[in-house]
Amino acid sequence: MRTDQDLLELDRQARIDALNVSRSCIVQAPAGSGKTELLIQRYLSLLPQVKNPEEILAITFTRKAALEMQLRVMTALKGARDGLTAKSEHEQLTLSLAQNALSQDEKENWNLIKSPGRMRIETVDAFGAGIARSAPISSGLGGAGSTLTDAELRAVYREAAAATLDYLTSDDGAATAVSEVLTHLDNNVALYLAYLARMLGSREQWLAITGTGFSNAADARNARAMLEATLTKVVSGELGLLRALLPAEYDVELQRLLKHAAENLMDAGKVEHPFVQFAELSQLPDAHADHRDKWQAMVGLLLTKAGTWRKIINKNDGFPAGDDDNKNSLKDLITAFQDREDLRDRLHRCRLLPEPSYTEDQWQVLLALFHVLPLAVGELRRLFGERGVSDHNEVAMSAGRALGSSDAPGEIALILDYQIRHLLVDEMQDTSLSQYELLRQLVSGWEPDDGRTLFCVGDPMQSIYRFRDAEVGEFLLARENGVGNVSLDSLLLRKNFRSGEHLVHWFNTVFAQVLPIQDDVSIGAISYAEAIPVEQHADEGEYVVHSLFDADADAEAEHTLGVVEKCLESSSSESVAILVRSRTQLTSLLPLLRQKCIEYQAIEIDRLTDLPEIIDVLALTRSLCHEGDRLAWLALLRGPWIGLDWHDLHALVCNDIERTVPELCDDPERRRALSADGLRRLNEFLETIAPFRQRSASQTLRDRIELAWCALGGPAILGDANELENIYRYLAVIEKIEHAGTLEDVRDLERRLDDERVSTLVTPDCRLQLMTMHKAKGLQFDHVILPALGRATRGGDREVLSWLNVPLSSGETEMIVSPVGARTEVESDALHQFIAATEKDKDRLELDRLLYVACTRAVRSLHLIGSVATVAAGESFRPPVSGSLLSRLWAAVERNYTMAFSEWSASLARSDDVNEVFVNPVLRRFRKSWQAPIPQVHEAFAAKIPIDVIDDEKAVEFYWVGTEARHAGTIVHRWLQRLADRKGDIQNRDADQEELLTHRWARELGVADDQFNAVWARTKKALDGMCHDPKGQWLLAGEGHTELALTGVIDGQPESVVIDRIRIDENGVHWIVDYKTSTHEGGNLQGFLHQESDRYRPQLSRYAAIYAKLSGKEVRTALYFPLLREFCEVEP
Repeated sequence: MRTDQDLLELDRQARIDALNVSRSCIVQAPAGSGKTELLIQRYLSLLPQVKNPEEILAITFTRKAALEMQLRVMTALKGARDGLTAKSEHEQLTLSLAQNALSQDEKENWNLIKSPGRMRIETVDAFGAGIARSAPISSGLGGAGSTLTDAELRAVYREAAAATLDYLTSDDGAATAVSEVLTHLDNNVALYLAYLARMLGSREQWLAITGTGFSNAADARNARAMLEATLTKVVSGELGLLRALLPAEYDVELQRLLKHAAENLMDAGKVEHPFVQFAELSQLPDAHADHRDKWQAMVGLLLTKAGTWRKIINKNDGFPAGDDDNKNSLKDLITAFQDREDLRDRLHRCRLLPEPSYTEDQWQVLLALFHVLPLAVGELRRLFGERGVSDHNEVAMSAGRALGSSDAPGEIALILDYQIRHLLVDEMQDTSLSQYELLRQLVSGWEPDDGRTLFCVGDPMQSIYRFRDAEVGEFLLARENGVGNVSLDSLLLRKNFRSGEHLVHWFNTVFAQVLPIQDDVSIGAISYAEAIPVEQHADEGEYVVHSLFDADADAEAEHTLGVVEKCLESSSSESVAILVRSRTQLTSLLPLLRQKCIEYQAIEIDRLTDLPEIIDVLALTRSLCHEGDRLAWLALLRGPWIGLDWHDLHALVCNDIERTVPELCDDPERRRALSADGLRRLNEFLETIAPFRQRSASQTLRDRIELAWCALGGPAILGDANELENIYRYLAVIEKIEHAGTLEDVRDLERRLDDERVSTLVTPDCRLQLMTMHKAKGLQFDHVILPALGRATRGGDREVLSWLNVPLSSGETEMIVSPVGARTEVESDALHQFIAATEKDKDRLELDRLLYVACTRAVRSLHLIGSVATVAAGESFRPPVSGSLLSRLWAAVERNYTMAFSEWSASLARSDDVNEVFVNPVLRRFRKSWQAPIPQVHEAFAAKIPIDVIDDEKAVEFYWVGTEARHAGTIVHRWLQRLADRKGDIQNRDADQEELLTHRWARELGVADDQFNAVWARTKKALDGMCHDPKGQWLLAGEGHTELALTGVIDGQPESVVIDRIRIDENGVHWIVDYKTSTHEGGNLQGFLHQESDRYRPQLSRYAAIYAKLSGKEVRTALYFPLLREFCEVEP
């Protein structure tokens, strides 16, 4: 057994080996082990080895990670330049490596500190997009511009799926195929569309099987033979894994007992019993699919139908009364296997192995699907081409096509093979199969000892992104077999720099039980790697199990609130995080936090559609789009701006479903039935809403909704800046999808709103954060609270085609496919059941890893909160529900619950019964005397700015220039907003696309064709200037906001502003930057910049005052001139 000292030495050597730049490595870096620092050290170590920094490519999986890595490399380089003193041993190493890199920088004249754009640190999506767009013909991506958001993609997927229904009218095989799939789904068109739309989102996985469909019967036969051969290989591989787990020393005894049972059963006349086939058995069967039936029968000798080890053995199994010696021999054999859970699981899994061939019914449905799915892909690509857009899958597949194969590499592959000397990959465990294939293509031309290296780092214990197609088994294969031709040295880090000593020891004890005993590539099982604490955290860290019984969501939320309060009270500066598996698990807690005035930051927790302010404005939107939307009109009348009570609402609309609500509002008899207050409220509402009920050719739906909302007093019901920001986000969604001043389908709006997740704005003093466990990955907090552990979440959606990627120990990954049976056939479809069971196993194993990720975020304390149900009037308790996180943790915490139960039972006996009380819903509405305030222009403000530009503050910038320059300025602002929204993704700019879009915008602004060249030249110069300026790149990349519309109070009067760019720097300072497309001819540039600063100082001061008041952040202001490449800070 290894001691902590042994592990420390192994960790030290692993970190040394990781910085040996002549070796290719794959590093497992568990939670808190300093993975990012090691990655940066490797990058700095490589810089002195290359002539150009572009020879090193670092790939990450999020923009945030890429920016953080670039920032930390720059910080190290600047620290080495400035002679910074290190505070720790690893900081000293980083600075030393940075000093060596600076020496190479000076020698080769790189000037990296001023030209950070030369460092190729990119996301895998951005890198793939760059490949695809650099070869638009061979990649097949064409002129596709931006990638769509998830919400937009779902709408396009559904549209492409719906387009396949048009093939029903064709006179070829497509009509038959679509009809067969519909028949298979009981002619449920909605189900058909939902299935196909979801399948399109994962098409990169199954297109390798379907291709473009089969052109003739011979192709279909060949495909069937190939798929069935794959099934045979997978079933044989599964049996091989089982055979390897069976201890060889028991083979003879197991064979003897099987044969003995078979003979007894034959003597008893039970010739149909599965054991009878062992009557002539001389040795255990080979691990091949041809012997699947024998292996499955053999499982019955050792396990019950429920998958537990057999305890009862009788004549029904071939061991009659009096056969005690053989019965005892079998019991001894099972006892020897008793502690082998891995063997028991594999034996039970053997029962699920399907016949390695398709039935005729299955194959016919597969043929139909193989015809329909490529049609759907074709329709999707048509829509992408028409709209000049794409999704990440299309970009990744296009990059793969551009790179070609190892036998026939594309031109871009040869260029990259020449350019890239060293490749670094972060978060290796989260890569999808298509991304692994991209890596293989990148290194396909590498040869041993050619000086090129591959460095991969990640932690398979933290692989939690299966919903993004991450395949952790590929990490294991890469560790064993390398990537392509590149062999990798496997390294494992052990130190945990994050958590206190007691927490690290608890992790070691608990997760050694929770995670599997050994790795299993076929189902993505990852064993636990023991960690060791560091001296700085000796005798620190605590974990608390909060054992609750029969606690509903509200009671559990109350308990969680108490834990939060204690954590916040324990220190005035330490951070606290509440991490949940599902956002819905916070529903009861959020109101309690608000009641207690506990400030919190919720990271993408709420959906827009769940928020009260959005529910109200959504009702307004639906009402104005369709006067026959009865539910929306009723919600509008009940809402806070009108507030009819139940009696008035009932009197207005009861017993009449033929007429619309607006018609009933005009009915004199109905109006007379209202109370005096109700009639007054209704009249005021109808008068206010009247101007907005009819569409206007000159007014967008967004403007109509916003104006109506303001006229009704919508801003007055908002509680804070977060709610105002939510309204603006809602209006932005409206603006994207409206058509001709209305909505074509209100369900599309609601689907998109469901995908809009909301994060709250907070003050700098906020210490409490709420987020999902997935969002917390990579973060750390002093105190971590995990509530609702006893609650399970719902399962995933079915697909019309089920498939399974099976990594084999040989290094290959095979795919097996099956049509999902009709609803009455699913349970009897062995192939589908095998795939579903395997996916379920993978999900269960990932759930264990999610728990590991959540727990290891803690620095000082960890609180586990979960409730279990009691039985027999509180005399005992049940284990947690299956599928809950608590059920995965149960082996480690059951003792805590047992100890807490007696105390809970005693307190229950002392408590009084509490009856539930129904509480009437509260009606929120304006007071009778309320009137919307009339905005006034402050005199001092009005005196400074001409009246004709008060409504368009941007106009002040261009009042002295010609029309072409003014229009160019407007277009440049639009382009800079798009670039910032893409986080400064300037490497994938498409000049042709930019010119086309600029031309469209120019025509919308009324620019004549003979003026366009001048507008485009000025626009292009501004964009190129900013994109090639390090300060411009800094402004466009990173965290912040663009075109941020705010309303605040200046000198007692309301004022609305739109801020071009908010850029949050590495120190948390929020820079308010106004873009100026002014030019300057001649000398004295600094004088011109000083003059412009004076000119815009009052405007920027107003921006700063409003933003600082709403955000509570430290604010600085600046002007940026793209045409001059000048950044000019403007002090108050």
